[in-house]
Order: sequence, then structure tokens, then C-alpha cells
Amino acid sequence: DEPAPEDSLVLLGRDRVQELGCVGCHGEGGRFARPNPGSLKGYVPPWDGPDFPELVRDRREFDEWVERGVSRRFESNPLAQYFLKRAALKMPAYEKHLRPGDLDAMWAYVSWLRAD
Repeated sequence: DEPAPEDSLVLLGRDRVQELGCVGCHGEGGRFARPNPGSLKGYVPPWDGPDFPELVRDRREFDEWVERGVSRRFESNPLAQYFLKRAALKMPAYEKHLRPGDLDAMWAYVSWLRAD
């Protein structure tokens, strides 16, 4: 059993990624590399995995991925677009499903995972 976060913002983030269905692709707690045929590495990157810093450089890019389903950096990169279009699973845009404070809470949760 993994330790539970104690920080209330981190706990809210954990709850929201469950409620929004993020764990359907990123796995329980965002920690599993679910197969994703056609994608660059062949799996959905876990939030605590080694690929995360390449895909999400900072909080701004995290927000773009969550709100828009893609970062502006990847959107403007032809090679990234090639793999994003081929991937069986595509990151949905959650902008219309977010509540005020969700991005702060989700970023806090992912940061907590990565610090572990």
C-alpha cells in the first residue's frame, strides 16, 4: 500500500484525477504505463516516470496538457504531431470539466508523486 498524501491540496488533486477519469489512461494514481500503440514510446507516460520532464517542462505546460489535451510546444512540433496523431489513446481536453483550483490541486498531486 502506498503512503497517502497528508497535504489537503495534494489530496484534492488525487481525488480530482480519479473523478475526471485521468487514471483510466495514466493508471491508478497516475503511476502505470498503459500500452498506447502508435505513440512514440508505445505507452501512456506515468506522472512519476522518467518521460514526464520531457513531456511537461513546467507548470504552464502541465496546464496546457490538461486544459487543451496537448501542450503548445508539442502542437507546433511536426514530429510530436506525427506520433500524437498515430497514438491509439489521445489525451482529452479537460478545460470544460475543470473546477476553480483543479489545476493547482492536480499539479500539487503530480509534484507530490514525483518527489516520492
